[in-house]
Amino acid sequence: MAGGALKYRHLSRSSAHRQALLRNLVTSLIMHESIKTTWAKAKEAQRLAEKVITLGKKNTSASRRRAESILFQPLDHLPKLFDELRRRYAERPGGYTRVLRIEPLNKHFDQAPSAILELVDGPKDMRFAMTAKTLARERAVVEDEDEGEGVSEKLDEGIREITAVNVRKVTRYRPSGMEELEKEVKRLEMRDQDEKKVEVCGFPSLHPSHVSRFLLAAVV
Repeated sequence: MAGGALKYRHLSRSSAHRQALLRNLVTSLIMHESIKTTWAKAKEAQRLAEKVITLGKKNTSASRRRAESILFQPLDHLPKLFDELRRRYAERPGGYTRVLRIEPLNKHFDQAPSAILELVDGPKDMRFAMTAKTLARERAVVEDEDEGEGVSEKLDEGIREITAVNVRKVTRYRPSGMEELEKEVKRLEMRDQDEKKVEVCGFPSLHPSHVSRFLLAAVV
């Protein structure tokens, strides 16, 4: 209808080609949990991915047949969908995927808007990693301002309000979310400490694991 709202993006493809493209993207998402594509493709694939994960949560014979008709190589991916992902999102009412804008993948050609399509609460959850990195950085600032008072022992003290909101978002439905976030923050803090030690030793541009190699080469 002229002037009506766009129901879906055609992606400059025929109906059959468009459906095959989205099935391929969703299959790759289930397999890798994070994919890069254009913004338009990511938004359309997100809609289908949400439906597929909902089928996995239903865990019925009908939902298995429907998911099998959507995914390529279903024998390889149905076990993950109906086991790991179903248990991961058992308490989450929706919003199993996230689309993040990134720089154009084809900078020298069409420069089409690009994005990352990822599964939330998984090992490749970028917002979780960014929140942990921000939290570690803000803790370091607080420790520098108030050393010796154990400020870093408390997760919600000495951080900005927006960071506290993001902490609640990324841990709300994630199994053992606070424990995993704390573990990731500790790992980042230890890495930063190692890098500072390396800078003190006069190797500002080297990774800590490379220092021993240079020292050994110098001795030889």
